[in-house]
Amino acid sequence: MGRDLYRANLERLAVPPDWFRSGGKGSKLNLSAFKVTDFGQTVCFGDLEFATDPILYEFDAEARKRMRERELTQDSRFGAALHRLRLQKRMSRQDFPRVSAKTIARIERGEVKHPHSETLQIIARKLGMRVEEIGTY
Repeated sequence: MGRDLYRANLERLAVPPDWFRSGGKGSKLNLSAFKVTDFGQTVCFGDLEFATDPILYEFDAEARKRMRERELTQDSRFGAALHRLRLQKRMSRQDFPRVSAKTIARIERGEVKHPHSETLQIIARKLGMRVEEIGTY
């Protein structure tokens, strides 16, 4: 039997009790001592406390999507800026001539730390800006 939590829109979110592991300090999971504290940021079972973000990330696809979007908007890497700019301009990864979609994806994920200058020029030209401007998005 899982522990039912409720999202802000009152949809039920079932979380199996074995997801809540004890911290190894001798404290036991006490399902009957359930409470939510810190304005909904912490779930408590007696002495054991769990942050709600990891619970939502694991069991709520919508929350996971919102967290990922928030993370992308706060990421200051060049690749993240390129990703935001490309989406803003409604462009796909295939829209860059002579640069593969796989390369664009690798740049956006930060796997390519220093793209070739020719690649950067192609990307900037297609976006209609200078290379230096991309990182400001």
